[in-house]
Amino acid sequence: MNRRILSFCGLLLGLLFLASSCKNKKDTPRLEFSSVELRQTVWNGTLEYKNAKRGSYSVYLNFLSDSEVEVSAYDSKDPTASYIVQADCFYTITDRIFTLKTQGDRELHPSMDQNAWYLIRKEPSLLVFQANAGNPDREATLTLRKKL
Repeated sequence: MNRRILSFCGLLLGLLFLASSCKNKKDTPRLEFSSVELRQTVWNGTLEYKNAKRGSYSVYLNFLSDSEVEVSAYDSKDPTASYIVQADCFYTITDRIFTLKTQGDRELHPSMDQNAWYLIRKEPSLLVFQANAGNPDREATLTLRKKL
């Protein structure tokens, strides 16, 4: 009888150990970043819309401080087009959400400042954001690679 009780207790301890060692999906760290990581860096990349009619753009972001960025873009269909600083913007970062707001009355084209950009992938020299997920007409992906 004692042998069965000890075997049962051993089995329970083994199951408890196994259950505690299994990782829960909630234990997976969330993607997070801050304006400190972007301060005084330069990023180039692409802005691609899921809807092919909206086209794709080459973008350039020069992060001047923790809150200011120069944003430039041109239509990817014209490889001879040069970057033109379209707008100085303010930006904010909350956990994994990146937002832009133009200074003054200027508007960005494409309208990157009309979206909340959610960080979906982060590597030391690569950031990938997505906006308007689930809306096929407006869904967009912003892929940035660090240059400086």
